[in-house]
Amino acid sequence: MARTGTDRETLERLRGDEAALERELAAARSDASAAIEAGRREAERIAASARGEVERLRDALRVEEAAALASEAGRARTALADELASLAGRAERNRARALDRVLSVVLGGGE
Repeated sequence: MARTGTDRETLERLRGDEAALERELAAARSDASAAIEAGRREAERIAASARGEVERLRDALRVEEAAALASEAGRARTALADELASLAGRAERNRARALDRVLSVVLGGGE
């Protein structure tokens, strides 16, 4: 009978150990689930931050591009104004000669 008591004690101890292991396993699963959820939230936060940064960079590039285009347009307008002033000056200098030539052709005196 002593053996039966020892077997019962061993069985009770094993059941207690099994229950403790099940509690530890449940706690480990709960911790793992919480860690996975925290990791998912952190990944979402990082992705949202990255999307915001990309949007900010895209807006900055648009502003820079608009400024570069405005600057280039200003240079083109200046170059065009210079060219027009040059042409106007040449036209004014050639005006008298061109008028003489037209009159000559119209009045039948030449070329």
